[in-house]
Amino acid sequence: MTHKATMTPADPDFADRVRHSFARQGLMTSIGARLSTVAPGHVVIELPFTAALSEQRGNFHGGAVGAIGDAA
Repeated sequence: MTHKATMTPADPDFADRVRHSFARQGLMTSIGARLSTVAPGHVVIELPFTAALSEQRGNFHGGAVGAIGDAA
C-alpha cells in the first residue's frame, strides 16, 4: 500500500495555472491528451488510444508516450 502525503500549495491558484499551461501545449491538444488530476506533487495525464497514435504493430507509439511523460 502506498501513502501519498497531503500538501498545501503555497499558491492557491496553482491548479488553474497548471491546467492553463497544459492547455497551451499544442502537441497535447493535437494528440488528445488531457489532465484528469492536478494536485500538489501529482498530475495524471490521460491519453486515449487512437490508430493515429499507433506504431506499425498497432501499439501506442513511443513518441506519444514520451510526449506525455515530458509534459508531466
